[in-house]
Amino acid sequence: MTASEQPGLQANTQQATAVSPVGWYPVAEFAALPADKPTGVSINGIELVLVRTGDAVYAYEGRCPHQGTLLAEGEIRDGALICRAHQWRFDCRDGQRLDTPGICLRRFPVRIEDAKVVVGIEESAASAAPPTTPVVSIAQLPGPRGLPLIGNLHQIQRTAFHLSLERWAEQYGPLYAFRFGRRAMAVVSDADLANAVLKARPEDFRRSSQLEEVSILGVSTLGIFMAEGERWRRQRPVIVQSLDTGHLRQFFPTLVKVTQRLRRRWQTDGADAGGRDVQADLMRFTVDVTASLAFGQDINTQEQQGEVIQQHLDKIFPTIQRRLLAPFPYWRYLRLPGDRDLVQSVHKIYAMIADFVAAARAQLAARPALREHPENLLQSLLVAAETDAGFDEREIADNVLTMLLAGEDTTANSLAWTLYFLARHPAVQARMRAEVDAALGDRALESFEQTRDLPYIDAVINEAMRLKPVAPLNVAEANRDLTIGRLRVRRGDPVAILSRAIALREAAFERPLQFDPERWLLAEGGRRVFNPRSFMPFGSGPRLCPGRSLALLEMKVVLAMIAHHFHIEAACDLDQVTERLAFTMSPAGLRLRFVARNPAPGHS
Repeated sequence: MTASEQPGLQANTQQATAVSPVGWYPVAEFAALPADKPTGVSINGIELVLVRTGDAVYAYEGRCPHQGTLLAEGEIRDGALICRAHQWRFDCRDGQRLDTPGICLRRFPVRIEDAKVVVGIEESAASAAPPTTPVVSIAQLPGPRGLPLIGNLHQIQRTAFHLSLERWAEQYGPLYAFRFGRRAMAVVSDADLANAVLKARPEDFRRSSQLEEVSILGVSTLGIFMAEGERWRRQRPVIVQSLDTGHLRQFFPTLVKVTQRLRRRWQTDGADAGGRDVQADLMRFTVDVTASLAFGQDINTQEQQGEVIQQHLDKIFPTIQRRLLAPFPYWRYLRLPGDRDLVQSVHKIYAMIADFVAAARAQLAARPALREHPENLLQSLLVAAETDAGFDEREIADNVLTMLLAGEDTTANSLAWTLYFLARHPAVQARMRAEVDAALGDRALESFEQTRDLPYIDAVINEAMRLKPVAPLNVAEANRDLTIGRLRVRRGDPVAILSRAIALREAAFERPLQFDPERWLLAEGGRRVFNPRSFMPFGSGPRLCPGRSLALLEMKVVLAMIAHHFHIEAACDLDQVTERLAFTMSPAGLRLRFVARNPAPGHS
């Protein structure tokens, strides 16, 4: 087949070759390209996404122009290429964003030669424009004065490190530096520069290597969270595919079942005068969800008594945070009682993970068809390990641990902060309740599609994450000497990104410190007026959190359940609830009461 034989392809090539290609590169077998999902390829460090429509193949830039998410992680539906992060839709045939004129994916010329897809790379794609603004090194940035050897460590609030950095951002501006011991760190609260850094991962920036230096005995760093380079590229598609919309839709009835257990827990004693430790309850809920979806295991910690996996998981992040802020690595020379206790917990966690893995192997052995269509993440990892020697036992176990930690901490804390705001704002609860009753009528929440009829709950979630992001601080480290925006960094230089400070700087957010879900609803004319790049609770760029869709779905289902069944009241002084950063940010001291309300007929 030749290029001229492909419908629509000639126009594609003519439009894309306004600049002469510097070379043509074979990237895939034509017959191997699926028609129902995009395919990611890389040419000389340039990421592309291939879309097949009938006998035509189109090649576009590989990252969404919104926040740099990999488009190959999206889906194709109704003739549109859909970004998985924020559901931007692009016409498969011309790259235009649907319903939004003026936004278009960059196209590359394509032809078919000897049944191979060949893509042309243009001169302008192969070379970067020189910076047009003056650049500064980290050493030239303003910032607080420190002391010899320890730098600014004595000025940092240990249990709320992010608050110290945010206060300095107010004093020194959106780009400053402080010293972490002898090491200088740039701190960014500028939306454009922050997105540029996050989009430059994993080639130009990586996660902080300091995370490896504070590792806990028995915990390795081979999972997707800490993976870099080729290991990350190999793991990422397996993780993302297991958390795509299709799997979430299939999993939805189980999510509803786990949510009903949470409802029963609160109906039993949620209205007691002392209230509930909501964070602890939500930790059990989110671990149950993760184990069910990712590992096919119904561990049901919500209805268990005695030892549960959470009490072991909850020791890991606080230890990492404490070690990150320690003036010297004491744990290499001396094990404190807490360190020894943590090692025992790690052994118990990995023993539980081994049971999960054994159960998944038994499922694959009993049902060989699962190798073609795995039902969960763990099955997908085991199938990948059968064909890829790079997936060893430790790498599988570390990804299970990563999912448990990430699924527990981030979603549970996001929900806890949302409930904190609901307790402060009864009128918001009332509007949520009205939306749920109007959307569901006399039906129970029983289908994935019903969750799309709750835009006000979406707005509540976004506003809570804007003011109380569980990851207010994201540290990247330069892989090489480079200039990004107006900042010059050397290999190994750390750059801290303050996601909340960026959102609070957004000019379009009037009264930025006020909790106001209304700001997230579409204005008249259907367009929001703020810069979407200023809001990044799940990160940005190619390493956008792969569990984003699951986390948002969990939050929406729980909030819909609460809106229908309960009224939330404070069982503590909300003004005394503080932000505690132990790798993720949680509400310390939050206790709430769940007062039952009469449900409408048909609801459960």
